[in-house]
Amino acid sequence: MERLGSGQGVGVLFNGRAKRVTPRVVKAMTRALPQALVLVSDDFDQAQRHVETLVVEGVTCVLVGGGDGSVTLLLNQLRQLGKGAFPAVGALRLGTGNAWANHTGAGGYFALVKRLPVLPRPLPTHRFDLVEIEGRLCPFGGVGWDARVLNDYARNLDKRSSQLFGSRLATRVHKGLGGYLYSVARLSIPAELAGYRRDGPPRCELVNLGPEAYLVDGRGRPLRLATGGGLQSLYDGPVNVFIAATIPEWGFGFRVAPFARAMPGHLNVRIYDRHVLEAVANLPRLWRGAHPMAGAHDFFVTHARVRFSRPMPFQVGGDAGGTRDSLELKVAEQKVELVDWRAATALAGLEAR
Repeated sequence: MERLGSGQGVGVLFNGRAKRVTPRVVKAMTRALPQALVLVSDDFDQAQRHVETLVVEGVTCVLVGGGDGSVTLLLNQLRQLGKGAFPAVGALRLGTGNAWANHTGAGGYFALVKRLPVLPRPLPTHRFDLVEIEGRLCPFGGVGWDARVLNDYARNLDKRSSQLFGSRLATRVHKGLGGYLYSVARLSIPAELAGYRRDGPPRCELVNLGPEAYLVDGRGRPLRLATGGGLQSLYDGPVNVFIAATIPEWGFGFRVAPFARAMPGHLNVRIYDRHVLEAVANLPRLWRGAHPMAGAHDFFVTHARVRFSRPMPFQVGGDAGGTRDSLELKVAEQKVELVDWRAATALAGLEAR
């Protein structure tokens, strides 16, 4: 079995703005794979130039450090450069939620880096569909209080990191899962309750635009709802969270779209219609992606449009995106081969850590 060895032909793209990407992190990679093309970007323009370099060099596998947003940025820039087929992508566990890295079994960063030279070449992969929303590729996107949490988390972290005194401690306390839970309790829930009192419960209508659509029944099986194309309303009712995804996780192991891998070539759309306080009470079951669950409605679509009764917080690929009162979403033409770190470790005869 051929090994990665010194990393010839491998590209590594670090997001230098990510808090977990440090000089020690980069140095560990260059030591493990001395012949790999290791690039660190400090801003968007530099990231774009680095992606162009990866294309020119013809790397067949790109390892990405900096979170789900960094992987999403890479894929969108590759598409802008006219790449019809993407190189294999390995998500490193250096972000906040780490949905892709967790799902593919990346494990701890330094433990993985030590194993890289003896992993097989080529690295084994899983093929993932992608969501296209507003012309952007992503693993998941949507609106509701989950997007509000992302907005609140980012705003709170910026506030803490800009404090003159105690900023390092404050930033450490308020980032990661603890920061998300703080944002939920201190910021997001009060804002949602205020919105209910001011505007009433929001509603949405989901309309199928593709050739087929399915409802997920109580036993987790797809039930065909639409065939032959044409507009058809799939859901018209209250909404607090609307998610379209091709990966089950949202980050931290939170399975917001539990059926996202169940029907290749389709998006798992999940609508949760219950009040935010009921959602908090049901959080353990929501976290596990339990099904069936009161208030949760799951669909499979290839192309759809959703309209909301009022503007709602929006997120795409884990990045806050303001508010939206409508979205059009579809399965992207492009797919991505993500490195399966568990399979790579098993093929190398190593224990995952």
